[in-house]
Amino acid sequence: MDLDIIPNSPIPAYKQLFDKVSSQILSGKIAGGSPLPPIRTVSKELGISVITVRSAWDMLLNEGYIESRAGSGCFAADLSEREKSLRRQAIIKEPVKKAVDKAESLGFSKDDLIKMIRET
Repeated sequence: MDLDIIPNSPIPAYKQLFDKVSSQILSGKIAGGSPLPPIRTVSKELGISVITVRSAWDMLLNEGYIESRAGSGCFAADLSEREKSLRRQAIIKEPVKKAVDKAESLGFSKDDLIKMIRET
């Protein structure tokens, strides 16, 4: 599992962890059923508090990205390909909608925006 935290980021560490783990689950880098490292291990390796890691793990659990098994730890949820696809789309739709709205408010056409996206 590839985890790192950007210190002094405006994004809180627990949210950075949530985003990294959820993205790795949705992309298949973390397979469904794979164990997550213990909270204390992640805390020690990243040099952040146990409470911060627990907050990320709780958020992952609440959002259905991971499952907790009593006495065994946390595991990546076994999401179907359809569910992964729907979640990936939902994550991207919000910032795309904001970009479209902003582009339209600045006078750009949808064709202009599509051209900018292709150039990016």
